[in-house]
Amino acid sequence: MIVFAMLATLSVVCVNCHKDTIAPSIYFLAKDGVNIDRKGDTTVLLYTKYVDPGCYVEDNASMSENIEVTSDLETVLQIERKVAAHVGELKKTGDYKVTYTATDEANNPGTKSKIISCRNVSDIYTGRYWTEREEVVGGGVSDICQPARYYSNITASPSVAGRIRFSKVALHEYNGQKVSFKVDADLYSPELSPRTRSDQVGFLGTPADKEVAFYNGMSYESAVDSLRLNYVYLQIPTQESSVAYTDADAAINDYTVRIQGRLEGGLPKSKIVYNDKGVLLYIVLELSITVNNQAIQNYVETYKAE
Repeated sequence: MIVFAMLATLSVVCVNCHKDTIAPSIYFLAKDGVNIDRKGDTTVLLYTKYVDPGCYVEDNASMSENIEVTSDLETVLQIERKVAAHVGELKKTGDYKVTYTATDEANNPGTKSKIISCRNVSDIYTGRYWTEREEVVGGGVSDICQPARYYSNITASPSVAGRIRFSKVALHEYNGQKVSFKVDADLYSPELSPRTRSDQVGFLGTPADKEVAFYNGMSYESAVDSLRLNYVYLQIPTQESSVAYTDADAAINDYTVRIQGRLEGGLPKSKIVYNDKGVLLYIVLELSITVNNQAIQNYVETYKAE
């Protein structure tokens, strides 16, 4: 009886010694779906689909084919689900942390995360710029026509491909306070852009299909190179806003301004100017501005990166 008890005890100890407590290891694959991606991060352009190359898993006890792999990719990514032409495409810029979980046959879960960065191809123009405005000749009776020097930030739209926003345009004083306006501009190519704008990809679609971005299938770097070369004009549609100011402690909103880009021969006069080596020199806005039905026809601002 004593020997039996000892054997039983030894048997229990042996089972506990061999219990699997090690979780699987996860290795992300590169775009080819074969090699290991050492960086673990991915950049995807706005309004393109992210194709997950998957991952490789290994475990100390379970075969790879017996390891269950899941991820929260579908719930984390901001993807289009309503517009037929863009279903499954990333619809908002940002950095998305996607977590993968691998569970072996002993129910040991291993996790690993990667960052999927969705970027607007126009974000190469973001940053702080300065402009020095000369007196606008024949501009009318408005402080908006007086000389000024100030800074303005350019940001890329989080949801419209190829769109940039100027945070401060036409800075001046009105009724004792400083006033400026935000202006949206869409990158445009007279040769490659469609005739009408897409709500998703602006003027970066093709003449054959305005909903398919020209950079579809390109890497971020290739798309940026093509953008610099071809999309140097800025389409600026009519934008209207009202300025709120105070008069005798009362808020008043009767100062209405309408801004739109000027055209010449159907081509935008606003554009991005590079030197012969492809280095950005400046961005020029040529606008028509109407203030309370008074037109300022020859308004120009030139922005240079800080």
